Amino acid sequence: MSDGPDLAAVLRERSSEILASWIVRFERSRLRFRRATKAATHTAQVANIIEALTVAAGAGADELRPGSIPTRELERIAAVLGAQFASEGATGYDIAALLLELRDVVAAGLTRDTETASLTRLFEWLTVVALDGFAAAGLQSLRERVADQLESGTPVIELLPKVPAVLLVGAPSAHTIDSLLARAWMLAVGTGAPCLIIDCHGLAEVGETNLETAYRGFLEQAEGSALQVLLSNARRPLREKLSAMTAEGGLAFQQFDRLDSAVAHSLERAGHLLMRRS
Repeated sequence: MSDGPDLAAVLRERSSEILASWIVRFERSRLRFRRATKAATHTAQVANIIEALTVAAGAGADELRPGSIPTRELERIAAVLGAQFASEGATGYDIAALLLELRDVVAAGLTRDTETASLTRLFEWLTVVALDGFAAAGLQSLRERVADQLESGTPVIELLPKVPAVLLVGAPSAHTIDSLLARAWMLAVGTGAPCLIIDCHGLAEVGETNLETAYRGFLEQAEGSALQVLLSNARRPLREKLSAMTAEGGLAFQQFDRLDSAVAHSLERAGHLLMRRS
């Protein structure tokens, strides 16, 4: 079975037929479960895959392998395809069905064993690339959602008149913490507060590292002000680093083991009188 048209010739002559056959096979594919996407949505991309495969096949069966120069465009298309599927809420099963059904349609017109074997290996690799793009895009989307939730849900509040506080939780990124501290600074300026409480009780270890990174930007923003930074519920290494950074920035700094102690100090600085009932 070595005679007959080569892959490039088959693709050039039957590209429209291959695309039509793929649409039918994809819609009926047993690899799909939720069937979250339609063939019509991805017809243009599959046509691009066929075109890129035609070009790659022109270099010979030996070049139809993962990582070769002729297959780079196919790998790029597969990676983008995986990311698009993630954004559409489709599944990895849909990705596998798209590529593996296309492989079977193309292979049906081949009579050369060497090209069939190369095509099988190549499409398995492209499926892996697409699934990796799918997973990476999904993870990035999750990170962005978590960051948005932390930024909008983290309390940046005035606990009592002229007692602003930011209550850090979870593991926000340095960018998110920078935004939160900027909001807290604006709250302190808007209320005329003498102190700003930064509470780290709910902050994860990764968040502590990111706080160190973002804190310098906050100090630059607050440079020259009379604001006193009150750090509460922070671990010793973080306290020491932020204390040194604050001193370099020319601001007053004090740390507390408990949030209520920081609140009491802030109230006193704001001119409130605390009295204990007997």
